[in-house]
Amino acid sequence: MKISVVIDSNAWNFLFDRNIDLRSELPPEDFALYIMREVEIEISAIPDLGKDGSEKRSLKQYIHESIAQNQVVTTATFGFAEANPADGPATYAGFGRGTFQSDKEHHWYAREEIQSSLLGKPKKGSGLSANQADTAVSAASFDSIVLTCDKKNGPISKAKENGGMVVFLSDELLSLESLQQVLRSVAGK
Repeated sequence: MKISVVIDSNAWNFLFDRNIDLRSELPPEDFALYIMREVEIEISAIPDLGKDGSEKRSLKQYIHESIAQNQVVTTATFGFAEANPADGPATYAGFGRGTFQSDKEHHWYAREEIQSSLLGKPKKGSGLSANQADTAVSAASFDSIVLTCDKKNGPISKAKENGGMVVFLSDELLSLESLQQVLRSVAGK
């Protein structure tokens, strides 16, 4: 059985900066790679130039090529069009594209601390509200390994504290083992 891995938005920056070839590091016969619909939205909102004037085209090209070459699948929660906000991007997907929310995910979203991290938060440049993508990624950590660099106090850190399979990428971590070895260890394989 393949090891399921969800890649957070900020993990792409880490992978790009270190020129990690996902196909050789996480071979498709052993690993199934995913991004949440919310992460796909964040990726599509990456500008060509950063706020500091830094070039982002190479990062975007790396992400898009990695997604295509590694058959990274976008996952979304099933919902009808009416479930999507009128003033924001569509995060729910319909028949053939979305999956039903598991009991674990439903209970995660229902937690008071998770609700308070979502409700009343301002929208970001992607059109998503603050913590919206982080919450989707954190919910996935109970069934898949999540790759992230996001250690701030929020949904992803809370998921890790509550048994979620979260790998915080760092140079220190990868100086000890390869990414593949780390993920196999987390998966118990």
